[in-house]
Amino acid sequence: MLRLRHIGHIIVRGACNNQRYSSSVLNLLADLPKELNTEAGKINSHAREQTVIYHVNSYLQILGNGCLGGPRSVVVFAYGSRYLFNCGEGTQRLFKEYGLKFVRTRHVFFTSPKWENIGGVLGFVLSALEAKPIKIHLNGHPRILELLEAATVFTKIPLDKIERHDKLEYSDHALKIKYVILNKNSNASQGGPAIKQVGLNDLTIPDDAVISFICTPSAREPSFSLERCVDLGVPAGPLFLKLKAGEDITLDDGRIVKYSEVLELDEHPPSFIILECPSEEYLDSLLAAEEFRFYQYREGALEHEMASLVVHITPKSVFDSTKYRTFREQFPAKTAHLLLCEQNSYDISKEVHRLQYKLNLIHNEVFPVLPRSTGTGVEARTKYDLVPHMGFDPEAPIRISPQKYIKEAESSPGFDSVLSHFKDRLTKIKLDDSREYPRLTFLGTGGATSSKERNVSGILMTTRPNAYILLDCGESTWSQLVRHYGAEMAKDILCNLNCVYISHMHIDHHLGLVTLIKEREKLGIQTNLRVLGPSAILNWLAKINNLFDRIKFDFIDCVSFLQCNESSGFAKVFADLGVDRVSTCYVPHCDLSFGIRIDVDGYSVVYSGDTKPSSNLVALGQGCDLLIHEATIETGLEHFAAKKKHCTTIQAVMVGHQMNAKFTLLTHFSQRYCKLPNMEDRVFEEGRVGFAFDHMEVSPKNLKILPQVYPVLKSLFAEHIYFMNEKSSTASKRQRQWEKSHHISRCHR
Repeated sequence: MLRLRHIGHIIVRGACNNQRYSSSVLNLLADLPKELNTEAGKINSHAREQTVIYHVNSYLQILGNGCLGGPRSVVVFAYGSRYLFNCGEGTQRLFKEYGLKFVRTRHVFFTSPKWENIGGVLGFVLSALEAKPIKIHLNGHPRILELLEAATVFTKIPLDKIERHDKLEYSDHALKIKYVILNKNSNASQGGPAIKQVGLNDLTIPDDAVISFICTPSAREPSFSLERCVDLGVPAGPLFLKLKAGEDITLDDGRIVKYSEVLELDEHPPSFIILECPSEEYLDSLLAAEEFRFYQYREGALEHEMASLVVHITPKSVFDSTKYRTFREQFPAKTAHLLLCEQNSYDISKEVHRLQYKLNLIHNEVFPVLPRSTGTGVEARTKYDLVPHMGFDPEAPIRISPQKYIKEAESSPGFDSVLSHFKDRLTKIKLDDSREYPRLTFLGTGGATSSKERNVSGILMTTRPNAYILLDCGESTWSQLVRHYGAEMAKDILCNLNCVYISHMHIDHHLGLVTLIKEREKLGIQTNLRVLGPSAILNWLAKINNLFDRIKFDFIDCVSFLQCNESSGFAKVFADLGVDRVSTCYVPHCDLSFGIRIDVDGYSVVYSGDTKPSSNLVALGQGCDLLIHEATIETGLEHFAAKKKHCTTIQAVMVGHQMNAKFTLLTHFSQRYCKLPNMEDRVFEEGRVGFAFDHMEVSPKNLKILPQVYPVLKSLFAEHIYFMNEKSSTASKRQRQWEKSHHISRCHR
């Protein structure tokens, strides 16, 4: 139904829920006076510019379904505002894929300060504040703010734009949220909240307590109904305008139509609950919590008073327990239940599969098809409508459609012909190296922040069967492992992961580390994970250990391997990996940034991390077999690359030449080039350069294939390249302007 309502002197047009208007309503709209139509046009233009937009629909959507490697996050859309509940690793990336806007998500609620709930908050907050300089409000445990404060040592976070809500309830124009505190049995002998009130507004919550949220959407203001005007015979014209302005009117036939008669009153919106119960130790507190009982079945209770939906963030074993079943059964039969747990499907990204199916057409070993999840239960992007109608949206969940993606690729102009030519050339390429190790699996090839197509930095090096080193570990690296190998194989890799190397302290290179450590602990692995990195990573992990989760690891400082220190006792750490030598060097990026060289059974791999062109790295990598080098910025933007202490494409290739590297593999691309980095054809002429995609697998035996792939990729992503070239043209003009002004300023000096 079309709804109009008054806000001062303006009319805001609400959503229509895809229903067709009756011909009578359409006729009334057509007959409206010209001045009203003109006014409405101005109003609509003005309304789009307002900070708060009125929408009649509200819904809850599962952003992360709690699957293995995925976040357990919920987003609520209510009357133009968004509210995020929990922000695990990968939340930011899913926001982008699902088309959600950071700008209207100003409130984040946390059920507990466990890493599973907070691991993505750093990236999310930075992205949200970059979208618009607004305040972000963190609701929940007070220690979450301490996480952001601790991170200011290695990343710029405008803490003045972040606030913590410290009351037991929250309300605004769209939602009223009540907090329910649950405690372990040891903290509350009789269950229920164990809260200390310090002053009126300061709230202290026990470290191991969890918070559940009872949420009630606000009732909308009465709305002006066109259909009621039609039903009552109100004609278009002056009488309609008077009625719209709030006056009672008398029709030509003598009937009086009161303003109140054409108002549509809202029914009471239903409440919903977001509940975490991490273990059976919280069940007594859950069953004793009086706050839930009003929303459960009661004799004589009105339908809107009972919860329409409960989202359970809890292990399946707890969910199926007798006590928890007793709690669930106290809700009416109409209440819907959603369980976010590891058993759910890990097919949470359609775009990852879309890209991989297309690349697989080019080469099925370098770009393997990703395994599909066998998980069941709650699907990613499940949507539950709250207002105006309750119920699940069957079109919302993720659907993977391989044949559709393949047809998209094949429909690219000239793709079939270019692909056929590539296949012919492939049969003529002499692959003179048959070694399968070291094998490199790229888990993240994007720079700074994740996108739909590229995750942040992470490279899995398999040195020999069942022996692994990880080069950098950006947010959601564990999720990428699960997507690439499947759940069981990913767990096996984690069991045999010998070391994680962190090149420097920018968050896109290390935020996934805590999850790897915790997942190993869940698997019962007795040996500590070795972490090789700058000293600052030790301080960061110690802070996490003290504030949130107990984590165990062994730390080795990168300084221990400077100057090819082969006599160091630390070299024995890698002996069981077939590693002959590990060497590091300082590179110019942020403080304590390192490059690394790893020699494996006579094959040498150099990894730059993030850096601008570095003579130290050139010396370290002389004569190496493979250089993996960052190429963040496109050629032509050298001044911008220098400012950010990164490399352009051609600079990275030149480092490979200076190093006499047999092959240079480029990675860490700006997310401007999320599908295909903007490169010059001449880069590939010598057959010694390739570039990386997420979920790409390479080894010495197939590296020579990569330079031949570029023409096929250009055909596959022709439209993307066109838009990138347009952007590059603009950027090049800015580069020339900068060089000109820089030259003039030097002349004046």
